[in-house]
Parts: sequence; C-alpha cells; structure tokens
Amino acid sequence: MEYTDDFLKKMVQVGTLGYPLSKIINVLDIDDVKQFTKDFDNPKSEVAISYQKGVDNADVVLVSKLFDMAEGGALNALDKDV
Repeated sequence: MEYTDDFLKKMVQVGTLGYPLSKIINVLDIDDVKQFTKDFDNPKSEVAISYQKGVDNADVVLVSKLFDMAEGGALNALDKDV
C-alpha cells in the first residue's frame, strides 16, 4: 500500500498522541483496514516508522520538560517514570 507524505505526517501526529490502532483507523478513515493493520504491525513499514517517530518525539518533549522542572527546583519531577 502506498502512503502519501501528508498521511505519514498524520501518523507522526497520532503517534505523538499515543493513539491506539483502533482509534487511528477511525480518525484517519482507513478503508483497507487489513492492509493498514499489517503495515502498522510491521516495524519496517513507513507507517510504523512514522508512528514510532511520533511516540519518540512525545517522550523527548516530556523528558525535557521534567528535566527543566527538576532544574528549577521541582524535585518531585524526578519521580516521574518515563
């Protein structure tokens, strides 16, 4: 299945939000659910790579924010599991 650059950008966005597969299928109006699910579950596919990029981006933002809070004296920020 071919995916446009615009669609892959949307996959990064839903990865950032941590959406599960069922919600992605619904929100992005996926027609070929069977093929999309295969692609999503294949860690080497563009879909999975884009989704994981979003997940990783969200983690970086969260860790950076917690680090900033800890530097500012909010030591309870260090107690967060990431």
